[in-house]
Order: sequence, then structure tokens, then C-alpha cells
Amino acid sequence: MYHATRIELKKLPSVANHTVRSAFSRNTNIRNPELPNMDAVIYGHVPSKKNVKDYASICGFDTKSELLPITYPHVAAFKLHMELMLHRSFPLGIMGMVHVTNKITQHRGIKLGEALDVRAFFAGSNRTHKGLEVSLRTEIRVGMELVWEGLSTYLALLPSKGVEKKEAEQVLPENPEYTDSETWTLPSNLGLKYGPIAGDPNPIHWGVIAAKAFGFKRHLAHGMWTKGRAAASVHKMLGSDAAEIYVEFKRPIFLPAKVELHSGKKDQEIDFEVAATRNDDVHLAGYIKAL
Repeated sequence: MYHATRIELKKLPSVANHTVRSAFSRNTNIRNPELPNMDAVIYGHVPSKKNVKDYASICGFDTKSELLPITYPHVAAFKLHMELMLHRSFPLGIMGMVHVTNKITQHRGIKLGEALDVRAFFAGSNRTHKGLEVSLRTEIRVGMELVWEGLSTYLALLPSKGVEKKEAEQVLPENPEYTDSETWTLPSNLGLKYGPIAGDPNPIHWGVIAAKAFGFKRHLAHGMWTKGRAAASVHKMLGSDAAEIYVEFKRPIFLPAKVELHSGKKDQEIDFEVAATRNDDVHLAGYIKAL
């Protein structure tokens, strides 16, 4: 697809850069928002070994692996997403936007030290009774080889007057069978620790005061931390570097918290969910399958 505007980065912006710019982003056209025709790219990006190790450690991956965690490339992808959504032609303010679904397709394991060409672009939008869902696609290549793809959908909360409520498309199995479980204890400062590693400056993860400013009762865990932590368990069980992993973020995990990962394997696919231990509320549900 041809894009009229291209943002080409020499290096990925810092968290501080995105935090300051995010604070000044504002809605410019909530009545009829249109996504700009643009993409963002960075060529020859080599993730730092320290950042990869820190990410692997906080999400529960093997810190000694010579391959990037399957969810780690989203760190670079997300920074390009930020550049696109912080551009003056993007019609919405991004502070408080919520990640609602994420799909990753890894065609092969990516080695530490490989130079990555990363490209992200808007892949469409959908007006719902909750607001506007904005989808961004990411493609990562090593040379000419497509090694990793991502599709992220973010929700901007907007007035719902006149928008009909529709049933969401059914992607996950209705009655998955779970045979395994593990318990996680999430500390109150998880968002403050994960945010700098993942490059996510959203204040809803910082603390109670910041989260309440955006309508949440307490601060919450990053959705992509939850996916990364789940992926660390289920990808290892799958036994295939080439894999597709999809999740829907159902309910926020307010910090601190204790949650459980439930999973069940059938052939070359594993269904899983992350649920609260006290009332079985499902925070995240998804699947991973070998390619």
C-alpha cells in the first residue's frame, strides 16, 4: 500500500520524549475522525541486549536465550505506533487510550543482534458504542525476509450517542478446556517498572492519582505485560518458534493483584486466559498455535 506521509526514524524515541508529547496530544475531530494515510519506519534497528534481558526478566522469559521473546518486537512496534498517533494529522488525543486486542505472527525465531527493519501503519478504524477502535499493523523484516507481524487495536473512548451496539466478532473458542494453571502475584509498582522497559508512557499504569484522572479507580497492569507474561508460559509449552498468538484484553488488572493463568493444549494449539483468583473475572483470553 502506498502511504502519502512517511516518518523515518534513525533511532527509537525515549520514553521521556513520548511522555511529554503525549501530554499535549488532544482530540481534534471526534465527530468524524479519519486516520491519516501514513506509515512509520526504522531500518537496521538492533535491540539492546540489556533491554531484551530486562524485558525477558519482568515477563518471565528465559533471560539466557539467544532468541528474542516472541512478544518483545512489540516494544519497537509500539514506539512506531506512538509516532503515528502523536503526529499532528492524527485526530485523537492518545492519553488514556486502551489496548483491546493484539495479534502477533512470528514466522521464525529472531536472534539477538539481528538488524530489524520495522514498519508500522494504520490498518483501519471502527466506530463502536464505546468509541473509536484504531488498528495498527507492524511488519518486521531481516533483509527481505518477513520474520514478525503484529496487529494492535486501541480504543479511544468517545461519546456513543447514535452509535448502535453490535456483537463483537467471535475469534476465540466459546468453551475452551483448561487443564493447567499457575498463580501470579503482581506488585503495585509493576507498571512503573515495566513502562520504561517497554517504552509505554501511559499514566494509567503509574499510580492511583494518575489513573483516577482518566476515570480508573486504581492504576492497572499493562495489557502487553499480561500478554508477555502469558506468552512466556504458553510459548514454551507449544515448542515451536514459529507461532501465532492472539489475545483480547477483557478487563483491566488493578494493582496490586493476584491472578491465575489457565491453559489447555490440543494438538498444536493452546487456549489460555488470565483470571482473577477471588472472583474468576477474566482479564485476558487468547490462543497460541504453531505455524
